[in-house]
Amino acid sequence: MKQRANTASHQPDVTSMLLLLGVGLLIALMLPLSRAAMDIGMTPLAYAFWQALGGGILLVICGRRGSPVRLSRELVRYFGISGLTAIAVPNALAFIVVANIGAGLTATLYALPSLATYGIAVILGMEALSRKKSVGLSLGVAGCVWILSPNPAGINPDSLPWLLLGMLVPLSLAVGNVYRTSHWPKGATPEQLAPGMLLAGAALILLVVVVSGSAHSLLFSGMDLWTIVAVQSVLTAISYRGFFHLQKRTSPTFLSQLGFVITPAGLLFGIMFFGESYGWAVWGGVVLLLIGVVLANGPTRERKNCSAVSDPG
Repeated sequence: MKQRANTASHQPDVTSMLLLLGVGLLIALMLPLSRAAMDIGMTPLAYAFWQALGGGILLVICGRRGSPVRLSRELVRYFGISGLTAIAVPNALAFIVVANIGAGLTATLYALPSLATYGIAVILGMEALSRKKSVGLSLGVAGCVWILSPNPAGINPDSLPWLLLGMLVPLSLAVGNVYRTSHWPKGATPEQLAPGMLLAGAALILLVVVVSGSAHSLLFSGMDLWTIVAVQSVLTAISYRGFFHLQKRTSPTFLSQLGFVITPAGLLFGIMFFGESYGWAVWGGVVLLLIGVVLANGPTRERKNCSAVSDPG
């Protein structure tokens, strides 16, 4: 396996920042689409399945002009673990716990992968421990939690077991962030890896649905739903292609900060599409989040760790 210096050994460049912003906005735009689909009868798992399948198929079609992908045991394993940690497990767990702890508290789980990813990367020697970055990521997570769960003291004790189960969501995402960088197949491109992860995720979700005896829930009809699924598939294809380019250019920790873009963008889209309104406390959380992002990505004086990991290209 070819070795290289850690991607985190330099500050993210302008292209990386634009990719983070663009991919985060596209993922946030998926939220009002999913809400519209749920409002007219599509189940969450069905939506997750068609989202991954549609996006994966579009990327396969678009990628036919490039170099063909030769499936190997290494690639199949990479697709399976990536689809499991980034799509199947987080989505399935989130859909299970949302009915028990509420949508707002469930949404806060997606703010936590940044800290978990950074912790795993430091333990594995992929990144150096930085006090400034640690404080920045902590502030960013605090801002997201403040925005999405303004009254955490009101958590019902009966919800605690479900909340603990939900903690596997950020853990799964964090493991996936680190795995995709450290095990990036030699010579593979983002254009080759993105569709594989999406299709593997769709296959795993399909397996869960079939085993649970609810395969009929995947069927749907109506022009409105077909339109939403078509638009969602295009957004998924574009966003995950950009997602893998971002993964290749930066560190797992930087990639994990997508949640810091998705949270405020989701608020703005809620205002634009559903007329939602938010109080001063929510916007205070946005300010805290932005301060954390600036601290986490600003220059540091700490000595950078140059431990070797696999070469993603």
